[in-house]
Amino acid sequence: MRVKNWKAPEIFQGITNQASANALEFMDDVADGARRLCPIGTITREGDFVKATISFTPKTGINKDKLVKFDTDKRWTARAPFDLVRTIRRKHRVTARGNNIRVYAGNFKIYWAFMVEYGTLSTGWGGPAHKQPFLRPPWNAKKRNVVKAIKDGQI
Repeated sequence: MRVKNWKAPEIFQGITNQASANALEFMDDVADGARRLCPIGTITREGDFVKATISFTPKTGINKDKLVKFDTDKRWTARAPFDLVRTIRRKHRVTARGNNIRVYAGNFKIYWAFMVEYGTLSTGWGGPAHKQPFLRPPWNAKKRNVVKAIKDGQI
C-alpha cells in the first residue's frame, strides 16, 4: 500500500509540539504539588546580607566526599512566611539536544530549599533540621503515572 501526499515533517512536528505541551503540563502539576507540600514557615524578620562560613560535603563532582568550606558575605537573613513557596517555578529551555523542563525552588536570597528538602546535620542556627521533602514526592508520584500514560497512548 502506498500513501500519497504524506506530509511527514508537519506530522512529526505536530506530534513533537503536543508532546512538549504535555510535558510542560506534567511539570506544572509537579510544581503545584511542590507548592502544596512546601512548609510555609513561621518566622518573620528584617534582614540584610551578612558574612557566613559555608561548609558541606558534595556527593558528586571533583570534591566528592571532601569537606568544602568557604566564607561569603552574601548570606541574606530576612525571613517571611511563604518565601520558599513563592520561589517554586517551572523552567523550560529548548536546546539542540531537545526540551529541558525542570522545577526549581529557591533563589539568591531564599537559599535554603535544599536544607528543607534534605534536612541538615549542622548544629548551627538552632540545631539540625529534619528533612521535609516537598519537591521529590510530587515528582515521584507523577512520573509513575506519566510512563503509564505514554504507554497507553494518552500523552
